Amino acid sequence: MKIMKKEETISYPLMNEWTVPEIIDVIKFYQAVDQLYERKIERSDFLKKYQQFLKIVPQKSLQKQLDRRYLAQSGESLYRAVKFVQESQGKYLHYVKR
Repeated sequence: MKIMKKEETISYPLMNEWTVPEIIDVIKFYQAVDQLYERKIERSDFLKKYQQFLKIVPQKSLQKQLDRRYLAQSGESLYRAVKFVQESQGKYLHYVKR
């Protein structure tokens, strides 16, 4: 699925075997990552979307594959976003790339 982002188009990495509800939940997680990088997001909201993502993608190898594809498309890391949120305690969070 292609999404317009900051005057550019990125393709979210999706798997053909996912159902429509699973695709929607994964896209919501990707959008939460986008929001964390670009604006602010409530920590609890991000973690809920991440937990749903883990139900759909429990395999670490697939998580890493999706992270690499997402990073190549957007310049944002799913792994770094999750690690940042897990280690942070604020109610609203914003990740600044270094």
